[in-house]
Amino acid sequence: MALTIERRLESVAPPERVWQALADPNEIVQWFGDRAELDLRPGGPGSFSWDGHGDFAARVEVVEPPYRLSWRWAQKPGTAIEEGVSTLVEWVLTRRADGGTILELTESGFVEEEHYKGNATGWAAELGELKALLELG
Repeated sequence: MALTIERRLESVAPPERVWQALADPNEIVQWFGDRAELDLRPGGPGSFSWDGHGDFAARVEVVEPPYRLSWRWAQKPGTAIEEGVSTLVEWVLTRRADGGTILELTESGFVEEEHYKGNATGWAAELGELKALLELG
């Protein structure tokens, strides 16, 4: 059984605004972690850090503003992407007829149910924070 997380979020914010929240480290830290670095080019390095969980290495895979972004990230803190288990996070943004956005998130590649469950719970909280940020304007 493949362990994959799929989430959908709808926002009145246009795709360009949602993209900014997903791609700009200054915006990312407002809803996802305590620190973020992201070099927005395929193969670009990145990291996401939570004070209580550690630093997670990342590598940008796909950059197609403002409709598609993906990155691969380590499942264990302090582990390089190439050295351990990683999952692929994919964001697809679709403009709604009213100018808002449908955001689809998929995270795939889990090998341990523990990481899957932890991230499934985490995404519920983080996406709630993202929606709140987007609704502020």
